[in-house]
Amino acid sequence: MYYVKIFRHLLLVLALSGGWVLNSSAQTTVPNRQSERSGLSKKERRKVSPEYIGINIGINRIKFRDFATSPLFYEGWTTYVGVSWLKADRYRESEAALTYSFGNPETDFNENVATSNFNRFELFYSRLYHVGAWSTSSFNTKVGWMLNTTGNLRTTPELENYALGLEAFPTLFFSFKLTKNIGRTENKERRQNLSLRTNIGLVNAAYRNGFIHYPGQGIEVNEPDIFKNYELNVSGFRASTGLDYTRYLRNKNAIQISYIWDAYHTGGDLNRFEMANHTLKFALLFNTNNQ
Repeated sequence: MYYVKIFRHLLLVLALSGGWVLNSSAQTTVPNRQSERSGLSKKERRKVSPEYIGINIGINRIKFRDFATSPLFYEGWTTYVGVSWLKADRYRESEAALTYSFGNPETDFNENVATSNFNRFELFYSRLYHVGAWSTSSFNTKVGWMLNTTGNLRTTPELENYALGLEAFPTLFFSFKLTKNIGRTENKERRQNLSLRTNIGLVNAAYRNGFIHYPGQGIEVNEPDIFKNYELNVSGFRASTGLDYTRYLRNKNAIQISYIWDAYHTGGDLNRFEMANHTLKFALLFNTNNQ
């Protein structure tokens, strides 16, 4: 399978670059500074908080349908890549990421196969804050918000004048995250975290064209206008969940494996859009703050 081959090549590239993460400096130990940092001010804690740059790769199983063109579902595997920034400690967490997925989902109806050239872009920024009343020595609870903008670019030649689909979905989420340290601390620190994050859309919007005015129709009268009759509608529903396993290395870098589910649908009737994503990704996290 073509995208499986691409994914294998990306894994090879990550494995080579990961040599720096897993180098011999991992032989040094990292002292447990939690007790030392507990007495610091908020400003001082932020200054010494770990800060990571992440390189992410993975695969994404997508399923979508656009009622403006067809009630049929398109589904298939796509390749997932991205870069991220994370600054986090026990009390506060800030994260930003830019991701890109690409592939060729298909629909098969009465032995008629249609293929969509699919591209998905995602940009988000979030902040989470520690909730002491909901936390224990074993679990750390944080709540906050995330601002996410997802854009799709789709081309489906079989749909002729309706071949091009271009839309954006900005969403403001309420976020809840629960983290547990599952590592063992003996002579050396070996931190391993398992976290579950849930995001519920508070404000869900869609920037799309109407049912009658699809971008491709302008080509018929030699007046192509890709944003003709586009509208911003605040409606619909969106939710996502992320399960992360993070292992912190002795050289202060980390590796992370994640499963992310994301689903949304717009409001409306004839031009409603629905989509679900199931993403499995692997990340190398490079610590840029070694204080």
